[in-house]
Amino acid sequence: MPVHDVDALLTHLGSLDEERLAAVLRRRPGALSLPWPADLAELAVRLGGRESIAAAYMRLPRPHIEVLGALTLVEQLGLPVTAARVSTWLGSDPEVVQPFLDDLHARALTLVTGGGEISTPAQFPPVGVGLGPPVRVLLEETAVAVLRGVAAALQLRGDGARTVLVDRLAAVFRDPAAVRTLVDGAPPRERELLIACAEQDAALEYFPAHFGSHRAGGREQPGDWAVARGVLWPSYDGAAYMPLEVSLALRGKGWRLPFHPEPPLLADHPVPAEHVDAEAAARLLRMIERVTELVDTAATDPIPLIKSGAVGVRTLRTVAKTWDVEVDEVRLAVELARSTGVLAPAPPPPPARSRGRKRPPPPPSPGLIPGPAAPGWRAADAATRGRVLIESWWRSDRSVLMEAGMAAELGESAVYRHLRHELIDVYATVVTPGRGVADIEELAGLLGWRAPLIGEDIIGDALTAAAGEGELLGLLALGAATALGRALPAGTLTSVMAELLSGAHTSAVIGADLTAVVLGPPATDLSRLLDSVADRESSGAATTWRFTPASIRAAFDRGSTAPDLIGELASIAAAGLPQALEYLIGDVARTHGQLGVIELGCAVVADDPTLLRELVGNRKLGKLGLATLAPTVLASRTGPDTMLSALRAAGYAPVLREVDGRVLISAPPNTGPADLDRPDPDLDLDVIGVPAADPDRHARHLTATAAAPSEPAGQFPSFAALRGRGQPEAIWELVAGQPAHLTHDGCTHLVHSARLHGNTLTAWSATTQRYEGFPVAHIAISGHPAAGR
Repeated sequence: MPVHDVDALLTHLGSLDEERLAAVLRRRPGALSLPWPADLAELAVRLGGRESIAAAYMRLPRPHIEVLGALTLVEQLGLPVTAARVSTWLGSDPEVVQPFLDDLHARALTLVTGGGEISTPAQFPPVGVGLGPPVRVLLEETAVAVLRGVAAALQLRGDGARTVLVDRLAAVFRDPAAVRTLVDGAPPRERELLIACAEQDAALEYFPAHFGSHRAGGREQPGDWAVARGVLWPSYDGAAYMPLEVSLALRGKGWRLPFHPEPPLLADHPVPAEHVDAEAAARLLRMIERVTELVDTAATDPIPLIKSGAVGVRTLRTVAKTWDVEVDEVRLAVELARSTGVLAPAPPPPPARSRGRKRPPPPPSPGLIPGPAAPGWRAADAATRGRVLIESWWRSDRSVLMEAGMAAELGESAVYRHLRHELIDVYATVVTPGRGVADIEELAGLLGWRAPLIGEDIIGDALTAAAGEGELLGLLALGAATALGRALPAGTLTSVMAELLSGAHTSAVIGADLTAVVLGPPATDLSRLLDSVADRESSGAATTWRFTPASIRAAFDRGSTAPDLIGELASIAAAGLPQALEYLIGDVARTHGQLGVIELGCAVVADDPTLLRELVGNRKLGKLGLATLAPTVLASRTGPDTMLSALRAAGYAPVLREVDGRVLISAPPNTGPADLDRPDPDLDLDVIGVPAADPDRHARHLTATAAAPSEPAGQFPSFAALRGRGQPEAIWELVAGQPAHLTHDGCTHLVHSARLHGNTLTAWSATTQRYEGFPVAHIAISGHPAAGR
């Protein structure tokens, strides 16, 4: 199969109109990674690169891979590579094979000449059929003395130049009848060995007579007869390979390459669509709450990190126990908070000075604190927050739920992201709405058809991880795709998100049994209120909370009062507050604060001397070492935290007081510093992750843009030319094609994909939504909002 070069690819791209070029960009998304290609020449170089081709092959489903293998086989046989011959070797009708050839062409992975011959940017050997290399390749790599020996064994002339000898031997092995006659004349055991080798993987274990500088052994071994006659060709890896032509001849005229144009069938079962979408909204809102709680927690206490820079398992388990959720939910919330810039590592303290020559290691970060996107997160509505979390997960190359060994092996490759996209797409497009997947193993088989170049073990682990993460984000529920899961690959997430979350309930039914029930997804504000005053018992299509004396007291400990609680709960109670709940709040309020703990060592104070005498005589409090200092004051050797816990465990309701008698709330309100609460327009959530290029718009730009009149300067010359125009780190990011802020003529642009031509810097401006030219002498460059994360 002819292999075309970048110039041929550029000619092809130049012949495409906007629509067909956009189709190429859509099918080869890596072509629009940062920095975006500025013209068709740059696009051709990118599409023709090894990494781009490998990434494109990795995204192909099984029939495309099989068609590529057939293209290679036809070329190796020395035949014109046409669609008809490819169809013949696949054992299928041309009209069945042609759509796959058309799709490869639309991906710029094949080119077709005017005569109908097909070329590719790289050969792709047939997969899983055990065909060896072409005989001419083996002959041309072999010493002349060995070739003469093979010719003698075949009773052929061994004289003449090397090229003549190669042609003479190749003609024999390319004649199927001659090959079969030769093998039929082999000793019986050798013939059986060769037939089995041809039908399996065209290779067998074999050590040459001379292996390196040592003789492998004087005894004959299976394969010696075939090796002497060129039917097998030994290699120093301990194997002998059967040439392609020999293998095909022994397999017979009727043998064809495998071809699976249809995907495996997927069994499903009915699932109530209304339950699926109710579950989706509830789960997504729950994840939004978790990320918000992490931000609130980090605003007062940094979330500790281990040496690797990750949040440790112990911390994750502690948070999960506090929230009464699974660790996986916390792990995903932390990952999403970091990837969106809502959380970021705090700057480490300055390194200690070293008197020796060896520089001390840099100190670790104190932990995660609210990141550059935290103000935007606080100012955004639930729909925006949900969209940002899902889109961040969709773009990520990391999996937090995959088995640790497999996750370490994959690293941050695109493999997991590709499988995640395929999984959601299967649920969204293959499984009919109102139906769910019945057998997860069948789903793994279908993913294997859609991503055949990824190992089955990886697919199994990735399937479990991606499905778990998708469920936590509300993309999957009850074995089916939710409205969000169907909208994500279709590109309609924003509108569906707004519609789905607009149905979130802002009221609850509070019963006389001291429960609050929301029949559907609760709004974020409703959830936070009920979580602050009651214990969540269940989630899903209906969410239930239970009010207890401990939960009411916890609300008082955070600074609430009885009138505040009754007023807030009454505002969300659809049928009003039951008397039982008002009585419970009143009862807790009457006892709350009767006891006050002063941090001495500590002291317990009360207006009622009888109550303090009761404490001294309480055996449950004996370990506190209470002593009477005055009729209304007790002292203890324990600290205030221990004292508060012990008194509450004994059934009392103390509060922490200042020395002057003022009540101290036990935990500060969940608000960050004042500067974090002030929305900043430069920290809009949409710019934390620069949106992907629009293929249609970029195709329009490329078809209308001629190649630049001069080659752009490289990264180092560009950095040198821009030095002094802003922060060095931001300049380096900019010349590498990454986002940065650029101020020119009083206007600040968020730009990326920058290139320096002479004294003009050309870059895509996310502010004006077009390429802009900026004179170098009049610009100032600063960091992107998420820089340094």
